Amino acid sequence: MGFIFILPLTDPDYFWHLKAGEYIFTKHTLPIGDIFSFSRFGQPWVLHEWLFELVLYGMYALLGPLGVKLLTATLATSSLGITYAILRRARVSPILAFLMLLFAFIPFGGGISPRPQLVTYVFFAIFLYVLLSYKYFNTTKYLFTLPLLMVVWVNSHGGYVTGIVLLGLFIICELPIYWVSSDRDNERKKQLLRLTYSLIAIILASLINPDFINHWLYPFQVLGMEANRQISEWQSPNFHNFDMKIYLMLVFTLFISYIYAEVKPDLTEIFVPGFLIVGGFISIRHIPLATLAIISFIAISLSRWPVAGISSLWHRSRVASFYKKRVGGSKELGQLEYLLNWIVLLIVAFSLFIAYPIYHASDEVKINETLPVNAANFVVLNGITGNMFNSYTHGGYLIYRLAPDRKVFIDGRADVYGDKFIKDFSDIYQGNAMWKDKFDKLSIDYVICDINAPIRQLLLAEQSFKEVYIDKFHSVLLRNTSEQKMLLARLGK
Repeated sequence: MGFIFILPLTDPDYFWHLKAGEYIFTKHTLPIGDIFSFSRFGQPWVLHEWLFELVLYGMYALLGPLGVKLLTATLATSSLGITYAILRRARVSPILAFLMLLFAFIPFGGGISPRPQLVTYVFFAIFLYVLLSYKYFNTTKYLFTLPLLMVVWVNSHGGYVTGIVLLGLFIICELPIYWVSSDRDNERKKQLLRLTYSLIAIILASLINPDFINHWLYPFQVLGMEANRQISEWQSPNFHNFDMKIYLMLVFTLFISYIYAEVKPDLTEIFVPGFLIVGGFISIRHIPLATLAIISFIAISLSRWPVAGISSLWHRSRVASFYKKRVGGSKELGQLEYLLNWIVLLIVAFSLFIAYPIYHASDEVKINETLPVNAANFVVLNGITGNMFNSYTHGGYLIYRLAPDRKVFIDGRADVYGDKFIKDFSDIYQGNAMWKDKFDKLSIDYVICDINAPIRQLLLAEQSFKEVYIDKFHSVLLRNTSEQKMLLARLGK
């Protein structure tokens, strides 16, 4: 519920996802080409997240921004809740499991925003729960759900590949374990066969999507884009930041837990979390998944520590003394405890419900610090039209605010634009060599940008554009031509 109350809706990509969901809902079809930009209008667009976008718009249509926050909170807490179930199944105590999740939330929280990767977090946690339950508890009843989940996953986010990779890596690691073991019985062979059949099934299930093979190839095409180097979430983490230090601490904790465990880790326990840890070192966007895997395997390792030693250490700790004195005393509250919990929950929920409209009233002011809310309003109120030039980060919001009447130049859909287009855009925006030649070919009529954008300074300096709007954060420039003379005069320019 805290998510619902404080989550700021400022992620630029969220807005174009919302607008895409609106299009799908109102048109009852998926667009076959780009519909949001004039620079790539009609170009092929693999709408690989259409199912999430439809649900996102549905929640927005029902409850407004509160519905979006509710959806975000539900998906984020679901992935953590499933991970908690993994910890408890590994016989981690409730309080220790809670503390582990509390630490894990710090690096995990960086990935929480109203975007489709939340679906990947949930399904990754489910896949991990199913596979660990199968490996350590021989629970087979959940395996059949994986292909069904994959059908939803592949139509919600490109991260579905993670599920295929996770299961494939699991099988690759389990095979050598089987071959070197002294008891290669039929049951263990059947276990491996079931995993192999499950892998084949989820690969086939991933082909159930509107674009078939093109949809399936999309994640690999995006991974190979040069433009990813300029996108912050694809960059390596900065370990000077507090959340990244906690991530490192969790990695070290995993290694330490392996060192002191009575049973040493096997190949699966080394390479599955290791693969995800390396992924987190390479790119920030992989850290939430790595975090869920790390604490899950820490729990498995802790279950192999000397029981007597852990018990003695726990009972001597101050945390245990406080817990037993304040929380875990000998008195049982019975049904009264559940009643009190529900009363507290209802009081908190009611308080948030009452306070939410007051908090939300200032959202537009907060959002304008990041996104060009007032600048977009100015464009609409004054009927400014034509070819727009905008910053990469503003594109998603401008789609939400101005489409379909106005189309953006660029937005966060890097796959739609391609490396060369993004490189040319960057040269123009930053005022690099040949920026003017590239800009003049675009026939731009107006510009929406940050006040510190190099392109703003350059256009004002050469007087080819007039600044018709400016606030503390954003600016609107209008081309200084005879065609715009009446509009410029009306705006006092």
